[in-house]
Amino acid sequence: PGAGLGLSIVRSIAEAHGGTVTAEPGPEGGLAVTVTLPVAQVLSGRSGRTGPRGG
Repeated sequence: PGAGLGLSIVRSIAEAHGGTVTAEPGPEGGLAVTVTLPVAQVLSGRSGRTGPRGG
C-alpha cells in the first residue's frame, strides 16, 4: 500500500496550473478521476514548441 498522497499531489499540480480535479466512485467499485487543465494561449502566432519539429 501507499501513503495516500497521489490524489493530493495531482490536485496540487492541477490547481497550480489553473485546473481542477474531480473524483467519483464507480457504480461497481473503483474511482473515476477527471483532471481538467486550461488550454494554453498561443502568443504572437508561435506554438511554444521547441526542438526539431516545433521550430
